Amino acid sequence: MVSHEITFYLAAVVLLVLTAESCIRLLNRDSFGITVGVYVTVFAWYFVDPFINPASYDYLPSSLLGESYGEVLLFLIGFRVFTPAAIRWIGRQRSSGIFATRLTPEQILRGVAAIWLLLFLIGIYRMDGDVMGAVFPLDSRAGMTMWAREAVSSSGSGFLVASGAYLFNAVTAFLGVLIFFQRSIAWRLLAGAMFAITLPYFFLAGARSHFLAAVAFFCLNEGFKFVTAFRGTGFREVLASENPYELMDEDMRTSGLNMIQELCFVNMYLETGGTSPAYGARYLNELLNFVPRVIWPSKPMIGIDYAKWRGFESEDGELGVNTTVSTGMIGGGVLNFGQILGPVAAGILMALWIGVLIYWWEQRKSLLRLVLFMLGAGLTFNLGRDISLLVLWPVIFAYCFVRLAEMWATRRFRELPQLATVTPAGPMQVVAGRLSQ
Repeated sequence: MVSHEITFYLAAVVLLVLTAESCIRLLNRDSFGITVGVYVTVFAWYFVDPFINPASYDYLPSSLLGESYGEVLLFLIGFRVFTPAAIRWIGRQRSSGIFATRLTPEQILRGVAAIWLLLFLIGIYRMDGDVMGAVFPLDSRAGMTMWAREAVSSSGSGFLVASGAYLFNAVTAFLGVLIFFQRSIAWRLLAGAMFAITLPYFFLAGARSHFLAAVAFFCLNEGFKFVTAFRGTGFREVLASENPYELMDEDMRTSGLNMIQELCFVNMYLETGGTSPAYGARYLNELLNFVPRVIWPSKPMIGIDYAKWRGFESEDGELGVNTTVSTGMIGGGVLNFGQILGPVAAGILMALWIGVLIYWWEQRKSLLRLVLFMLGAGLTFNLGRDISLLVLWPVIFAYCFVRLAEMWATRRFRELPQLATVTPAGPMQVVAGRLSQ
């Protein structure tokens, strides 16, 4: 169906040209080339699914697909136009902290490891001391996990549990990066061991965003298949089977990359009068979602109205739906500002995010800032499902940790020259050196 739409080809050509531009910029050691991450995200979420799951698009009107790819085109244009301005504006922001903290990779690892261990012990405590159950939550969402909580919690403890979960995600991602910068084999093995211990939890808990933040694109295709297939019922039957693939539908394909399909539904939602543009209210609700419900009892429940319209309403559970549905980064913009300004608004938000990443990349002489950049770059892909703080909380918690470390280092070394952290020459440092301007 999509191959019959002129807007599909226009959007594909623009995406190809912009991707080529970013790759050329990277080859020329221009940090603007980091924008390629957004183009890869757009391609994966909006251009792949119609070809791997074509039957899902047979019933959609041709005009609806054409309209949706027109919005993808508007997003790409808006993103490319506003990115230079976003980079300049964010680059002008000043910070009172020092970036070259003189902290060694081992010192940073000790701090991260201490937080990881504390959170891990809290998680085990919440599992009533069941260490194996904490590391291997075989029941997935059907059972208890270290950081499971009520979907709608009106107590302060719910906020603390959610914060702990995002912080645990952030420090685990930090460990994965710090492995490459340790001078000694012992420290490298320690970081690798803690990282490896945590991976089964992220995979079996069934949260694709957390899994992605921890391991980026490692085994992405097969991993997503297993997470999607068994997260609702658990993984015990999988482990007991001699051939786990026999339990999966042989025709099962990677699902969840269908943001162009959701964009079509979003357009129908607006055009049929199911809702009207929120003029930024949905983005504001996302921004204020961190406020605990015990403080704000009437806090809006994000995305519930759309999930009900999509047919997922249920009397069971606390949310009134049996699942929530991601509208995609472009669909979110459309729900907020309509079918013309919405895609451009989403493009501006992604331009601001890329500006932040480039800002951190240009401070990469500090290992802490380099780790921030890498964590943010890894989360960029998942912003394709929703431009939401629910995706970005790990990097926000990581940023708070970095700022605290920088302020502590400033006080400790204020009488010494402010020099860059010296790290061993490794694969990551070689890449950073080649891309430096």
